[in-house]
Amino acid sequence: MTHIIFYTKPGCMGAVRQKALLESYGHTLEERSLLSTEWTPEKLEPYLAGLELKEWFNPNAPAVKSGQVIPGALSREETLDLLCTDPILIKRPLMNIGDQVLAGFDAEHLKQIGLCEVPSGYNTGCHSQDQGGTCASGS
Repeated sequence: MTHIIFYTKPGCMGAVRQKALLESYGHTLEERSLLSTEWTPEKLEPYLAGLELKEWFNPNAPAVKSGQVIPGALSREETLDLLCTDPILIKRPLMNIGDQVLAGFDAEHLKQIGLCEVPSGYNTGCHSQDQGGTCASGS
């Protein structure tokens, strides 16, 4: 099938479910830490290109939830710099799928490109009860 490079926060339960679903379709995943990867605006921007600026953010990141960071309030360049400096803010997972890169686990898009179908009701997200809420935190 397909080899996927899968950037996420280690220990995120949503990512565990996402990876399990992709692997159930026969894909191989190479997991990498979103947090320990050295991001530059040039390296990160292609993943986010298909999204609106405010969608570049992980809505569960503590700084977003607290209102300290307001998605869409900064310029494109300022947003890229902020995300590269503080990668917990980046919408995840980031995936390299062949020659395509994307941010987020968009069930409809993954179906359109023939990667997998997300069953109705299948939980692919992070929720605060997962691992005591550590999915969204930077720890």
